[in-house]
Amino acid sequence: MRRVLALALTGAVMATAVTGAAQAAGNPDPVASFRVTPPEWRPCAGNGTECGSLRVPLDWANPGGARITVAVSRLKAADPAHRIGSLLFNPGGPGDPAAPYLKESADLMFPKDLRDRFDIVGVDARGVGDSVPVIACEKPTMDPKVTQFPRTRAEYDRLVAYNRDVGEGCRRATGPLIDHVDTVSVARDLEAVRIALGTEKVSWLGLSYGSLLGATYAQLYPDRVRAAVLDGAVDHTTRSRRMALDEARVEETVFGKFAAWCQSTEDCALRGKDIAAEYRALLDRASRAPIPAAGSPDGATVPQIAYAGYSLLALPRNWSTLATGLAKAIAPSPDAGLFAHPAASDPSYRAITCHDFPSDVRGYRDLLSRQEEIRRAAPITRGFVEAWDVQSGCLGWPIRAANPWGPTPVRGAPPLLVVSGKNDPATPYPWGVGLAAQIQGSKLLTWDGVGHTAWFNDPGTQAREVAYLLDPAR
Repeated sequence: MRRVLALALTGAVMATAVTGAAQAAGNPDPVASFRVTPPEWRPCAGNGTECGSLRVPLDWANPGGARITVAVSRLKAADPAHRIGSLLFNPGGPGDPAAPYLKESADLMFPKDLRDRFDIVGVDARGVGDSVPVIACEKPTMDPKVTQFPRTRAEYDRLVAYNRDVGEGCRRATGPLIDHVDTVSVARDLEAVRIALGTEKVSWLGLSYGSLLGATYAQLYPDRVRAAVLDGAVDHTTRSRRMALDEARVEETVFGKFAAWCQSTEDCALRGKDIAAEYRALLDRASRAPIPAAGSPDGATVPQIAYAGYSLLALPRNWSTLATGLAKAIAPSPDAGLFAHPAASDPSYRAITCHDFPSDVRGYRDLLSRQEEIRRAAPITRGFVEAWDVQSGCLGWPIRAANPWGPTPVRGAPPLLVVSGKNDPATPYPWGVGLAAQIQGSKLLTWDGVGHTAWFNDPGTQAREVAYLLDPAR
């Protein structure tokens, strides 16, 4: 998801089900009747990546209406004589554009076997990256003065009012697109991309939120899928309370693994300290006054420290950075500069998540109960996880959710590979079990390491994903 995968190369009700059921019952697919014009490809990076764009309907329920532009990027197979086909890729978020991964990090992101055998295609989802228009808002999605963990009714009312103001500002800044950035709409855009590529079937690599997008595409277009890897699986049936609680429990476990790693690692900046006690004390001090931070006159607040800690914990390659940052923050002359960046989610993340994962909080007392529950589950890290930001940030959101909670049943597709980790704090293991149960004939690949997605954290599991994409029948 967004807070985590953005760091990866530097150190996801029934609307979906009803749509799929309607198609299965014989209702026409709006993409089938839409005239798709292939992109005009142009070189856009020194590594051979090409970029183009596709015009699609703003609202797939009205394919003859207004149009928007979806940006597409492509890195052609390096071994065209042995080319398998097109591999569509989504890095997660929601809201992460795909083009930068192709243009700037293709060698790191995609193993040579994939680059040799596939045209790797990235789509900047509608409203994201180089797609036009982009999702924009008039104010940050979070305000340091408006807590996401309200302890009084007045604080709760302030949070609801702030979120409503944010959403109304997003509508003014974005325009009518704001109503149509849900996952089902993006999946239909992907079908238009497939048609534009002139290929009968596509393969799919979806990470984190990209797993939900891939499953949704397979639900709507099962006969157009050759193979799909859904790594860091998202189960769209969890609902917001369990979603936050699942993440918080795993983050607490991963914090313990981080502390143990630090004690056994010679150059860890916190070695020899009671790391859990130091972290709790740091958050307690920040709750009284922001921690001084170089380059930030306002210092670092609890949400800034805790949300950044969550992101860094989720990728073990960043544990040394986290330890060094915490050591500086707890020093006699503290410097929490590592954490002094905005805690707010960006506009695209907030708008998309509120369409797909709307808050189901039933009032102040319900949210208070959820706080107490999550703090019991995570007394050290305190529940500052992505799903809490979604649950509290979508509370009072004024834009109707186009794809609310519900199953993503896939029938008639080839076996899809669902990949889930036992120690993934951003997409916990039960979500992989839940998603796999909704996909007929799916294979669940479990890995036992630590981190968000096997793709970024476990070379052995990544190799099995690549082998499946090369030969799904293997």
